[in-house]
Amino acid sequence: MANIAYLLVSVDEHDTDKQKGAIQDYAGRNNLRIDNYITIEVPSARNERSLKLKELFSNVNRWDVVIVSDLARMGHGITEIVTLIRGFSEKGIRFIAARQGVELNGPGNGSSKAATAVFDMLAELEKDLSSARVKGPLAPGKREGVALGRPRGSISSSKLDGKKELIVEYLSKGVSKASLARILDTSPSNLLSYLRTRKITATKKAKPAATEAAAAHRDDLRKETVNKEDKKEARSFNTAMEQDKQAHHFDAAHDVLLCRHCGKNILDPRTTTCAGGYVDYQGGESFHRVPYPEDEKDRCPRCGVSPGGFHHDGCYIERCPRCGERLVSCGCRKLEAVRDLPVSW
Repeated sequence: MANIAYLLVSVDEHDTDKQKGAIQDYAGRNNLRIDNYITIEVPSARNERSLKLKELFSNVNRWDVVIVSDLARMGHGITEIVTLIRGFSEKGIRFIAARQGVELNGPGNGSSKAATAVFDMLAELEKDLSSARVKGPLAPGKREGVALGRPRGSISSSKLDGKKELIVEYLSKGVSKASLARILDTSPSNLLSYLRTRKITATKKAKPAATEAAAAHRDDLRKETVNKEDKKEARSFNTAMEQDKQAHHFDAAHDVLLCRHCGKNILDPRTTTCAGGYVDYQGGESFHRVPYPEDEKDRCPRCGVSPGGFHHDGCYIERCPRCGERLVSCGCRKLEAVRDLPVSW
């Protein structure tokens, strides 16, 4: 179990110290130890912020303690905040909001049930008020027979207007829509809507058959070499673990090594995965992180995550999603402050 404090900072804000101070004041009053502070930059746009927070907290383990300075940092509305809090409760995660003094201890706690019920009531009230604010001004026009809403078949303007040629060029070069959305500084849903309404389709430029065959052969050789190296490392790791199995037992009080990316204790055998996310490259490109293959029989020989989980920060077994080589040494991106993992865990 880890007590993790998340400092949620928007790109246009600089109040990290204020959030940390509020959390430390709460921890001091309640005799609570904070194991790690993690600063997360969240987008200002509502949809992007909601997706970022859901992805961030989706990998928190049962019995962990999540601490934030303010409930307002969790979303743009009561409904979004209630959704996240309900997810914490269902997973058995203890959630604390320092400034409001809110503390939820899971589905079995009576006070947590009462607080969740109040939040649900506030969310429904917010929906009703929003509906009334929208319907009220439209009611007179509706009674007079005025057709409400935008004319059928019309297309609204978009921030992507004027970038059609650039979008087609990127798509023809094989850039994913998620990466293209980040390059154009827009949300994936907005990009998909723009492509659908403008009926933009683009296919990758065809490569000569000889070039494709040579590239496929190189990929096969590279994958074969990588698989041999990984299997060799896995055998060495498993042998060492078997030899050390009788002499060493996990001690939660002393065996602590927190991942810089997710804040979890890497040495804890209950930690099965790191947080997901993207790998950013020079030029604005971004790709989803590559998880540890699900067909592996044992855990990662370097960071200990289970098959199908994401590697912890600095693990050299993690693959680059763009070239397939080791992420820490492939050279596709500029590595800043990369921390090597210990020789043996």
